[in-house]
Amino acid sequence: MLRLGKDFRCCIPNIQVVECWQVITDMEPQEFKRQLDELRTIITDGIAYFSVWRGLMVEDEVSAHALNRYRGLFLPARNALLWMTLMQFSKVFDRDSRTVSLRNLLTTAKKNSENLAPHATEENLQQLKKQVDTSEDLLERLKRLRDQRIAHHDANVTGDTQLLYGEMQKLIKEVKSMYNSLTRYHDRSTTSFEYLAREAEEHTSEVVRIMREERGRIMRRFKKTDTA
Repeated sequence: MLRLGKDFRCCIPNIQVVECWQVITDMEPQEFKRQLDELRTIITDGIAYFSVWRGLMVEDEVSAHALNRYRGLFLPARNALLWMTLMQFSKVFDRDSRTVSLRNLLTTAKKNSENLAPHATEENLQQLKKQVDTSEDLLERLKRLRDQRIAHHDANVTGDTQLLYGEMQKLIKEVKSMYNSLTRYHDRSTTSFEYLAREAEEHTSEVVRIMREERGRIMRRFKKTDTA
């Protein structure tokens, strides 16, 4: 639904000050739901990227050596996955009104809570807004830590990687919670993201296992050659 209001004045340089018409759009519940679904895909992709990145940041020496045999693949893959993870979660907090983001959907819901968040109180929506602001601060800290970490070339886990992992887990937990709060306020629905994370972790672990086995076969072959 469109409402036209002569709410402001705009200036055209070198001509005159003229009155302009502001177009205000009330989002329909169907479009709000569609954008919630699109936001869920953004979050889902971010969780998948993070799960694979974590799976490739191996902790044991055998796995590290196995992956380092193909460091030309796994090093840029790890860095790219970390960058893509943070990029996806940056979208969640995007302030550009043309984008689908948790912040924009929450702002829209607050303006038309009767239709878009009928199961929420004004206090619920205000509290969710505070959570979004707090989580965005965490995202910015993670970006700075990412910039410090991205040039590191070892497969072994170091202290800053452990910090990055812990902070990323915290951000993902908060984003999932905030998303489910907004969908509950809209139509009492929630999303379980756990299955996707498990699948990505299991598949990544299987790849690491195959790489370890390959390295083991090569090492045994070398030993047989040395003793021959």
